[in-house]
Amino acid sequence: FQTKNTSVEIWMDNVSLKSFDAKQWREQQDRSIDRVRKRRLRVHCTKDGRNIEGAAVKIDQTRSHFPIGGGVTAAILNNKSYEEWFTSRFNAATFTNEMKWYYTQASPGKENFTVADAMIDLMKKYNISVRGHTVLWNKDTVTPYWVKLLPKTEIFAAAVAHMANVMLRYSGDVIAWDVLNEDLHYLFYDGILGPNASSIIFQIAHALDPTTPLFLNEFNTMEFPLDRFAMPHKYVGKVREIRSFPGNERIRLKIGLEGHFWDKPILPYIRPALDILAAVNVSVWFTELDTRPGPDQARDLEAVMREAFSHPAVEGVMVWGAWRPGACNDTCLSEVVKNSTLAFTGCGKMCLVDEGIRNLPPGDTVDGLLREWRTVNATGMTDGDGIYEQSVFMGGYNITCSHPLVAGDGF
Repeated sequence: FQTKNTSVEIWMDNVSLKSFDAKQWREQQDRSIDRVRKRRLRVHCTKDGRNIEGAAVKIDQTRSHFPIGGGVTAAILNNKSYEEWFTSRFNAATFTNEMKWYYTQASPGKENFTVADAMIDLMKKYNISVRGHTVLWNKDTVTPYWVKLLPKTEIFAAAVAHMANVMLRYSGDVIAWDVLNEDLHYLFYDGILGPNASSIIFQIAHALDPTTPLFLNEFNTMEFPLDRFAMPHKYVGKVREIRSFPGNERIRLKIGLEGHFWDKPILPYIRPALDILAAVNVSVWFTELDTRPGPDQARDLEAVMREAFSHPAVEGVMVWGAWRPGACNDTCLSEVVKNSTLAFTGCGKMCLVDEGIRNLPPGDTVDGLLREWRTVNATGMTDGDGIYEQSVFMGGYNITCSHPLVAGDGF
């Protein structure tokens, strides 16, 4: 509850706590999924103005309304098996590095978008949406070395030039821009532009691409309740700060939650945290979701994906299990469980497939949820009014009706 009247006291009385078990939590998720992700579909079969009773109706979903995608690397360009695996499952993609400044312009005056261009073309071929990741990163250690050597005024000019280069190049090719990565934790651009750095950068991004949603992208808001920099109310405060800056009223701002769970996910924390974020009427994405290596990795991944899919504020989920050669070999898969630092030195923290592009348990989990959250081969018969109704997941569909009386005509 909120009020702008500071003379009013807000009290909570008669608060009670009730225990719940996993079955009850799952039942609540399923009810929410039915309410948020499904709609009643009514098929009316007629021929020459006459209702057709007893027509066989078949409903097959061709595309999900809810984006479930994955992180992907340039390795997809050179491995046909991985290309087929990825494109047969996901309807969205994020390039893990290939659009970042340190990748496209490692040296001053030497831009190279060749790899990102090829990856964009590949995703277009399969009608897979792409999230633009990331325009700028508010962390000095991942800012190109040559940028940090410039005078402050020139750093800002270089940043704006890079923003223009990448955003104008791919405007229309991406469904989102991660404008400022990890803005709650790091302050590189604040040191250049002052306390309004975030608001200024988002204003520039909006001017460059006013139609594509612009994201903050942050870690630990869901993963670690004790991180005081990224607590949900801090995230809400940053959103309001950017929105209230003069000229930013029309920015299409959205919330990106990385979701790197290095510990067991705490679902009773994630749900109210999402509720807090939803209070600012901004859509939320899980942008880089992975879970801790170990025997419970797949189970933890499923738990977070179900919580995200069942929450009305969440608009999409990107699974951070990008494959690259050597990252998911037997050594990495066994040793990264014992030594988490290996995930930062070449091994994949969460592998969906092994070196042979065969599903690992997290990959099986993703496949199972993709099947569960899709309406395929739903069949039934029309009633006396020529109508068949079915509760279906939102998305694109192929629907066919057939009946002996009109065999061969099609309707």
